[in-house]
Amino acid sequence: MKDLTACFVLIVALAPLVARGGAAEASGRLELLPIGNVQVSDGFWAPRIQVYREKTIPHSWSYMEWELRSLRKAVGEPVEGELNGTWGEANLYKFLETVAYSLAIRRDPELEQRVDGIVDLLRACQQPNGYLHVYVTNNRKPPWDPAFLDGSHDGYVLGHMIEAAIEYHAATGKRDFLDIACKAADEACNHFLGPNAPPGFCGHAELEMALVKLYRVTGNSRYLELSRAFVEWRGRGLVPPAGPTPRAYFQDGVPLRAQRTLDGHAVRAVFFATGVADLAIETGDSDYRLAAHRFWDSTTLRRMTITGSIGPRKEHEAFGEDYELPNDGYYESCGACGLVDFAHRLFLLERRSESIDVLERVLYNAVLHGIALDGVTTYYCNPLSDRDHLRDNCWVCCPPNLSRTLLQVGRYAYARTDRDLFVNLFVGGTVRVPFPSGELLLRVETDYPWDGEVNVRVEGTPAGRFALHLRKPGWSDGAELLLNGVARKVAPGDAGYWTFEREWKNGDSIRLNLEMPVQRMMAHPNVVACRRKVALQRGPLVYGFEGLDNGGKADVTLGTDPRFTAVHQPGLLGGVTAIRGVAARGEPIQAVPFFAMANRGSSTQEVWVEQENLTVTGEWWLGALYRPMREERLSDPRRAEDGHQE
Repeated sequence: MKDLTACFVLIVALAPLVARGGAAEASGRLELLPIGNVQVSDGFWAPRIQVYREKTIPHSWSYMEWELRSLRKAVGEPVEGELNGTWGEANLYKFLETVAYSLAIRRDPELEQRVDGIVDLLRACQQPNGYLHVYVTNNRKPPWDPAFLDGSHDGYVLGHMIEAAIEYHAATGKRDFLDIACKAADEACNHFLGPNAPPGFCGHAELEMALVKLYRVTGNSRYLELSRAFVEWRGRGLVPPAGPTPRAYFQDGVPLRAQRTLDGHAVRAVFFATGVADLAIETGDSDYRLAAHRFWDSTTLRRMTITGSIGPRKEHEAFGEDYELPNDGYYESCGACGLVDFAHRLFLLERRSESIDVLERVLYNAVLHGIALDGVTTYYCNPLSDRDHLRDNCWVCCPPNLSRTLLQVGRYAYARTDRDLFVNLFVGGTVRVPFPSGELLLRVETDYPWDGEVNVRVEGTPAGRFALHLRKPGWSDGAELLLNGVARKVAPGDAGYWTFEREWKNGDSIRLNLEMPVQRMMAHPNVVACRRKVALQRGPLVYGFEGLDNGGKADVTLGTDPRFTAVHQPGLLGGVTAIRGVAARGEPIQAVPFFAMANRGSSTQEVWVEQENLTVTGEWWLGALYRPMREERLSDPRRAEDGHQE
């Protein structure tokens, strides 16, 4: 009987993989394009990238002084002022990664020179055996202290240094920073994998995925081995607690194969999940693949807000229970940044559009909301119901995480094999795609996300025969496709892509027209905070109501027919498409994109608002956390009932 039970459990565990296996139409290893191969020139992302390059980066330098002072102290220079803490150095590396992406977009000799000066300091700080963490050096603490490993940030800092060094090398071709990172990674390998080495791991996951990235760049299998060890050692009681914090906070509650949900500190957890997905991609290990899917389903089907934020609990900055999604929750910006990367890895693992649907939702809503339109002030927390919550310059961890994530939009937009090109995000501009038969130049013209028309055209030297996979967004019910001006009825494949395989020639084009109606979205009835409420969504954007637009009141009530219209307003919030309509009692109302909220001073903001006569039932929710409201959900309030699934 036990054998039968075990067999049944295995079948159930494998079922999701069978149902959503990778895109059969694509073959070969999936590769990302260099940041510099994508030149963004549309009306949405191009101005934002310019702000991040011209305002965010110069503004951020002033917050690096704390870290640079600590570096100078570590090399013996006299300094005055407070030194950084155990995790602060990671901010420097996240910022340097941001700078690297900016340099990949456009070289800047003066900016490069400043980074090279920091690299010189890092080289001087590095210990002979390769260890590099200036907080530990300045405070004469033992590296990888087993008595404080879960409370230290040795691995977290090293992971961000590795990622910054990889991207700086990719942007400039200079090896000095990368050599420093490799030497530091070698020290970690020697410490944890050498003879009689103690097992352990840093309490803040990050190094796991950074080591996989370093393996991809260098081919050194020890980096992959150490990443795998850090994952496998968790949950086995190998790291002594440094305090009373629950072990799940560090993803150390149970071993990986017994972990059914993604728990603990939300940022640490999603970084850990991303590392597991990276290992699944590189090793092909089915246990890692299954674990990545469990974490994905736990997060995206039960523990993610409609804007893409995670981590509602202020205590331990943690995930809550399933469907615990209060509108006034914590929702740290770094958690959203981490979820973008996790979604990206799930796409690389499975090649399915549903992963990019989540990536797009998080990027266009939660991540963009974290940084102000001016590129200077930011949010640490991103609640969906807020009041008089002004942005600030709190440089704990989120500002450089936001900028390094947003400057990667070109990387998220495309992926390729030797015979395939995936168009995942609709970003206007040009992209150079290297194929064995030659480089493809692709031009994309669009006003997305304000408009659903996307034009893709082949220019320059053709790259011969390949398959172009155009993503069908999960939010879109209807679309028109034209190939070279002729309408084509092409059904998306099981993986969620329209596929066109042909011998491409100069001037060939595809036009995609996506319907963009205003949708009233409902949450699963188990999300108590959203019962009898709806949120507005148009295309990939979630909207909300600000008191500034609605007579000082954000908690509006919608009637059966709000008569919504989408109106582009160039003078509002840098140019946005607002949604206008009428409330239940007939007064005019206006909603603006969630990412643009809280950019006009103190106000009240609400994403979820009351919907009159809304019937809440549970029978239609299998496999979904949010769905468009259908007209049949509006009924006589005397017949409405509170359905509760499971």
